[in-house]
Amino acid sequence: MNYNYLTIERAPHRLDVTLNNPPVNILTGAVMLELLDLLKTNADDRSLRALVIWGSGKAWSAGADVSEHLPGQFDRMLDIFGELCELVRSYPAPTVAAVDGLCLGGGCEVAVMCDFVLASERAKFGQPEVKVGVLPPIACAHFPQKIGLANTLEIVLTGEVYTAAEAQRLNMVHKMLPVEGFAEAVNAFVGKFISHSGPVLQITKKAALVGHDRPADRRAREVDYLYRSELMNTRDAVEGLNAFLAKRSAEWKDE
Repeated sequence: MNYNYLTIERAPHRLDVTLNNPPVNILTGAVMLELLDLLKTNADDRSLRALVIWGSGKAWSAGADVSEHLPGQFDRMLDIFGELCELVRSYPAPTVAAVDGLCLGGGCEVAVMCDFVLASERAKFGQPEVKVGVLPPIACAHFPQKIGLANTLEIVLTGEVYTAAEAQRLNMVHKMLPVEGFAEAVNAFVGKFISHSGPVLQITKKAALVGHDRPADRRAREVDYLYRSELMNTRDAVEGLNAFLAKRSAEWKDE
């Protein structure tokens, strides 16, 4: 598929995608469908160790297309948006939203569904939907567990726009980074786990999502099953253990 609204950059074990729908990267249905296609196309890549989403220009994304919220259109928009956010939330490889600008509405929801939100000091976040008479569905559904109920209510009921520092206080932002050298700082963060085995990273993330999503009486049992049935059936798990015992560097095969 040729992408009109995304810029793609591939590197070993890493995929970078930049939202490119000037001037503020509105998430129209067309943009969301392209992002969905890209994510689905690469979801089965066991060598993928990081997916990083950037925004071009002054905004990561200023949100969804307001016109697509109107009667006759919102059903399709909600279906596409819900599928996109769930795929981002449960994506096999670790996901990073690298935010250096405005991140509002649906854009904020997509960003926070990533595993990590890395924000420059000039980034701004918010869910202003209440100001136009609607609600942010993904924020209401997922933010309470991810960032806390009180923080969620403050964000969705006030509709305010927050600085990166304020967003970090509200648990929307994992790390705040300087504007100068922002891309380099993002790359340094991603580099902390991109040197590991792709399958091991992906199974570890899957296990953490089990710990996050399942009822307490199922968490340990299901993670134990993942360890026995998936992790220990990878070549890289055995290689990593043998390399440690032999006091040598592991040679990952992403298998």
